Amino acid sequence: MRLLGEPIRILLLEDSELDAELIKAELSLNEVEYTMTRVETEEGFRCALAGFKPHAVLADYRLPSFDGRSALEITRKAHPLLPFIMISGALGDEAAVELLKAGATDFVLKDRLKRLVPALNRALKDVREHEALEKARSEVLACNLELEKRVMERTRELREKNEIIEADLRMAQELQEALLPHNFPTIPHNSTPAESAMRIGSVYRSSHVVGGDCYNVTRISDTKVCVFICDVMGHGVRAALVTAMLRAIEDQLRERAADPALLLSEMNKALCHIFEKSENLVFASACALTIDLESGAVTLSNAGHPCPLLIHHSEQNSISPLGQSSQRGPALGIFATAQYTNLSSRLAAEDLIFLYTDGLFEVENAEAELFTEEQLRDLVSKHSNLPPEILVERVVHEVEEFTGSKNFPDDLCAVGIQLVRTIPSAA
Repeated sequence: MRLLGEPIRILLLEDSELDAELIKAELSLNEVEYTMTRVETEEGFRCALAGFKPHAVLADYRLPSFDGRSALEITRKAHPLLPFIMISGALGDEAAVELLKAGATDFVLKDRLKRLVPALNRALKDVREHEALEKARSEVLACNLELEKRVMERTRELREKNEIIEADLRMAQELQEALLPHNFPTIPHNSTPAESAMRIGSVYRSSHVVGGDCYNVTRISDTKVCVFICDVMGHGVRAALVTAMLRAIEDQLRERAADPALLLSEMNKALCHIFEKSENLVFASACALTIDLESGAVTLSNAGHPCPLLIHHSEQNSISPLGQSSQRGPALGIFATAQYTNLSSRLAAEDLIFLYTDGLFEVENAEAELFTEEQLRDLVSKHSNLPPEILVERVVHEVEEFTGSKNFPDDLCAVGIQLVRTIPSAA
């Protein structure tokens, strides 16, 4: 028997030469390869323990100037796991139990030395297994520390990237908000909002930091305005990017705004051209309408968008859609050759048009009940006597009460435009 390819170093505490020879004979008989240092005193034991660096200690229980129990205490303080086998001529059960409690690995009676080699073998095996376990634990600990280090580094990197992304999103949000009108045109152009022949109210909310809904109100002349509203497929940054593109296209085509069908046709061609090589389908519903405040004429063109609602003040605030679903053209960005048509209507003094996106009605409450477009129409009708800036806020608020939340799953947009009065031509 060897230990890791080398002879076993044994420190023997024994004052009897004869007993020492018997122990050596028993080790040799069992083919134990060893080197041994024998000591008899405490000083010799301490020196050998430090200098010889034994793999195991065999100790007599009683010596003239020293004893095995004291040797055990010295060993355990210096080497808690070092195998320590007590060898004695006579050792009572109580003394043996006390020694084991004090840290002895085993004990062997001198008249039963055949137990020595098995006891030594077990003790050395236990040490090897413990060392292997400690090595494995150490490797696991080192691995965990390395993993924690990498996780911390990765977390730091992700935090820094998230901070950059959040900063970019905040900027994108600010830019998107800048694209929305904050001051609506007044008619005539030099009038104050209180004097204007037209009143406008709007609400916009995105389900994410940025969204895919947008609207705009453009002055065409001193008696005409164009109202544009759209809803890009999807949510978040991608939808917001397309929204910004549509607003830029609409701004470039402001000369077409007097003809809603032409405006939507040109926007559709531009959007299809931009994404013609993209593998992803990108589209947006949109609606454009012009209002002539001199005649009250309304011209509307619809690209797959929910039909605006017209509230007739002179008819006890009766409500009807501007156009029918069958009269809508396809959404923008699907067919480059799509043709859009204009529909005509007329406003009287105090009539109101309500435009909206589908995020305002495709919502559910806690009981999974859907708030329908018909319910939205009833809700608008309920508050139709309110001015547009209050009407849109009240409608959105009551939809929130229906859902029980201010967090909508989709972006929403609502615009109310009221003809306060018709105005005479500047001519």
